[in-house]
Amino acid sequence: MQQQTEFLSPEKLQLFLAGLSGLAPEEVRKAKILYIRNAISEYRAMIDSFAGFGQAQGCMSIIPFFWPVMGAQKRIIGAQLRLAKERIRNAIDVWREDLKGERFQLDDEEIVA
Repeated sequence: MQQQTEFLSPEKLQLFLAGLSGLAPEEVRKAKILYIRNAISEYRAMIDSFAGFGQAQGCMSIIPFFWPVMGAQKRIIGAQLRLAKERIRNAIDVWREDLKGERFQLDDEEIVA
């Protein structure tokens, strides 16, 4: 599950930013907007995959033996989703000047750069 939040890890961002060197400012802006939009898409896909996983857990919930494991898995999933969302917000905050005027929809929240 950890790999699913890697799309905005500091390492991935450094590689992405290194690839932008030498580009015109408008091209850098477009690339950053696309990067954030793709990160949001990956976040949404992660939510959907976790929802499918949760349905599979429902079958196991009838057996009390699995309850502690399922509780731990739910906490891990929640932590991964929070991390992904925070990383998206952080990237928007750091790039706010380049993203000025853009709007991003993250769950029920609209973020205006």
